[in-house]
Amino acid sequence: MPPLDLSSDKSPAALTQSTSELRQHHPGAAAGGLYHRYEAWKGWDKPFTFSRDEAAYFAGETRGLKIGDADVLEIGFGSGSFLAWARRQGARVAGTEINDVLIDAARAQGVELLPAAIELVAAEHAARFDTIVAFDVFEHFTIEEILARLAAAETMLKPGGHLALRFPNAQSPFGLAPQHGDPTHKTALSRSIFEQLIQGMSFEIVRYQGSFRIGGGGPLKSLARFVRSVLQRLIARSLNFVYAQDIPWDAVVVLVLRKRR
Repeated sequence: MPPLDLSSDKSPAALTQSTSELRQHHPGAAAGGLYHRYEAWKGWDKPFTFSRDEAAYFAGETRGLKIGDADVLEIGFGSGSFLAWARRQGARVAGTEINDVLIDAARAQGVELLPAAIELVAAEHAARFDTIVAFDVFEHFTIEEILARLAAAETMLKPGGHLALRFPNAQSPFGLAPQHGDPTHKTALSRSIFEQLIQGMSFEIVRYQGSFRIGGGGPLKSLARFVRSVLQRLIARSLNFVYAQDIPWDAVVVLVLRKRR
């Protein structure tokens, strides 16, 4: 899929803000740090494009969230594929990132950039966004940073707006691979942890489950996805029965919070 033309909606303030300000409070992003050439390690060589599978995934994962004709912020946009897809749906997008290469790619596409430490500018963007997402990002933060960013997201969301977080599942042994496969991960997360962290905030949990499973593809791929999905559900039900639990056992889970009106 060719790169999208995102040259409209350029924010002069965002385009002139220094990269050091945009990745504020993230010394690991400096040359030689753990995030050095992170985009190459992740294989993000075509920023701000998205595949058919990614489009199907984003549509499924954001069900019930306002995207089209909405103000959408992505915390840690990485490859930019979600923002590109959301813009295609008619969203007005903004993002945060700490990687210099990806920040430059976002600037080239006219994406509005906010500082990575969104708590520093939350008051300036109070009740601005309909939807805030963070795919595979909050596990990179300390508990103190998570609390600060949850509070900032609460401020920046409109009443009734949603915050969607995807992260490795700390309650499942299958979450060990994604959690410990990246040296920049700092915190293991789960629903119960967030239940404690959002005490006193205006958030309520509206969804918590394994990340959305897409179907389709060629006949063999479609069959493989179907069989894999069935087996995963059977294993999860068996484990919940054996261990008297009621939790998702997926390697990666998605938590959706809604700001009360």
